[in-house]
Amino acid sequence: MPVEFDIPEFPDEEPPGQIGCRQKPWDGVLVRVDRIPFKAGDELTFDVTICGDVLGQIPAATVQGVVSITADTTTVDYTIPWGGVLDAVPEGSITVFYSLAPAGGGRPTTSETAVVRYSRRQPGGAVCGPNG
Repeated sequence: MPVEFDIPEFPDEEPPGQIGCRQKPWDGVLVRVDRIPFKAGDELTFDVTICGDVLGQIPAATVQGVVSITADTTTVDYTIPWGGVLDAVPEGSITVFYSLAPAGGGRPTTSETAVVRYSRRQPGGAVCGPNG
């Protein structure tokens, strides 16, 4: 599949380029595709890899999420789940790309891959999680 779209965004990253304890990843991490004219019937498949390193080279967990577009829109959100995915590593990175299967057929397209640093380590070394 050809690469045609911009990278997905992590709207809650703070500081830029990082998802950490402030974002409460145990509630899921939001990924957004924005400013693209999606049509009702389009289907986006998000491919997510949680890695044990900041460069996205050591996979620890993967998940694939499918979002079916029900009405014309320019924004699509997907939330990366905690259990079995975000809880896989205390520190590393998240990589995400998506594929679009257009309504009524047509040629599927794929985005660039987004990478964001991911850390649940707090100052002093403790790891944050849903229980503290």
